[in-house]
Order: sequence, then C-alpha cells, then structure tokens
Amino acid sequence: MTYLHRAYILAAFLALTIVGCGAKPDAAAPSAPATARQDEAPQLYVPYTPATQPAEIVTAPLPESPRDARPALDLLYSVEIWEIELPRDSVTTDETFWKRVDEQSVDLSTYDQLFKNGIRVGQLPMGELGEIRKLIEERKGKRTQIQGLEGKQVVIPIRSDVPRQVLFYVDRANNLIGRSYDRSENYFAFSFETTPRNPDRIRIALTPTVRAYDKKPQYTTTGGKADRELKFVAEESHYDTNLRTDLGLNSALIIAPSVEARFNSTLGNAFLIVRTPSEELERLIVIIPRAFKRDESAGTAR
Repeated sequence: MTYLHRAYILAAFLALTIVGCGAKPDAAAPSAPATARQDEAPQLYVPYTPATQPAEIVTAPLPESPRDARPALDLLYSVEIWEIELPRDSVTTDETFWKRVDEQSVDLSTYDQLFKNGIRVGQLPMGELGEIRKLIEERKGKRTQIQGLEGKQVVIPIRSDVPRQVLFYVDRANNLIGRSYDRSENYFAFSFETTPRNPDRIRIALTPTVRAYDKKPQYTTTGGKADRELKFVAEESHYDTNLRTDLGLNSALIIAPSVEARFNSTLGNAFLIVRTPSEELERLIVIIPRAFKRDESAGTAR
C-alpha cells in the first residue's frame, strides 16, 4: 500500500469520527405522566347514596375521656322542580296513578287539610318515575333547579297579574277563612334542608302565597327611635296548609289538585288549575332531590 493510499484511509477515518461525535438529530421526547392542571379545581363532591337497609347495631364501649361530637354530614343538594300541565283530571281522578304514590307519607290531619284546600300530595319511588319523565317530555314540562346546602325563601312563580280573585282557606283548626284580592300574583314559597339527625331525608316546605300589587301605607318603628316611619308595602298572604314533609332521597314528591279543586275559590284551583282560552288544564308538580357529599379523596387546589 502506497503512502497516498494510507493518507486517504486516515482522512476518511477522521471524518467518520468527527460526525459520530457531533450533535445527533432531534428525536421525539418521551411523553410525561399526566398531571392535574393548576388552574382546574378538583371535583369536591360525589353522589351521595342513602342506605337501603339499616346498619347493624354495634354496642361500642364508653369512651374513657370526653370526645368531640361526630360532625354532621354536610350534603350539597340539587333539587329539581318540574311543572307539567295536563288535560283536566288526567292525574286528579286517576286512581291507578295514585296507587303507586305513598299518600301516607304525610300525617292524616295534614292530608285532610290539604285535600280540603284542593291539594293532593304523596311520595313516589324513583323507580316509578318512568311515566312522569315521559309526561315531562311530551308536555314540555317547566324545570326549576335549586342547588345548595339548603334553600330558604325560594320563590316559584305560579300566576301573575291576576285581576281579581276570591280565596277560601281551611286552616289547621278546620276554620274556613275567606279573602278577596284586586290585583295580585300567586307563587309558592319553597324551602329545603337536611332532616335533623337523618341525612337520608330532605325536609321540604311549600307554602301558597298571594302578593298584592297595590301597595298600602304601613307605619313601622326602628329600634332606639321613638318616631314612626311611613312605608308603602305590598301585602303578602301566606297560607299555612302544613305542606311539609321529610322526603327520602330515593323518592320524589308529587303535588296535584284534589277533587276539591273544582271549586274556583280553593287554593288548589288558584295554584294548580291553568285556564286557557280553549280549555282548562291541571298542573302537576314533581320535586326530585339529589344529594352529593364532599369527596374526601379529592385534593385541595393550590
């Protein structure tokens, strides 16, 4: 091998060495493990499922030293209120429907007072809601949703701009009380909260209320002041029909007219009967509760 050949071989070897020691071409970086984004809060609540059977009773030994009481279970509620307008007597006189409804969920005196005032109530198991959901879809039901740990003073509008109405009301003492209104509106005052010492139930209250449009003068006094102040206020009448119940989280509350709602002066007629130019309809109200508990496994966003 000549000197020239050896020179060519050495030059080629040096060139390959330089290329091998240089920067390598870009390669695809390995995917990093998924992490929670800092600008997204974790899910704090998960659905709460009430117990279907009572827990086994276990007698625990008495504590040797004082301990704090077990904290109450704070539940976040999502309450759906559906209003469905149906042809007259679709539900009121359908005893096949009412056989599936637990009307004994309210005590007898309350049921009697409501019935006389033209209102019929009961609890329907969630498993029986299939027919109700079909009615909601077919009749384009109106939905009101309320979310929170509790709901106070929630207004559910029923009728507005009523030119004149006369209402007779049966109170808890079975007294018949009548009153007339010139210009007014009707609404339900609605509230809910966890039933004390029973997180598997939600306490619901519904009160028919009439608010007059015309304001009347009223003298009021302020604490610490001797002078009275004149104010013009819209008068409200709250009809205490004792429509309160502890509703299980696996049930829905059904509110419909009773047969007494055929009389125009009853509360059931004023709040649950809808008049159109062509026909009369009845309003079915369905209250569906859902509960969520705090997810203890969820971290805290930082």
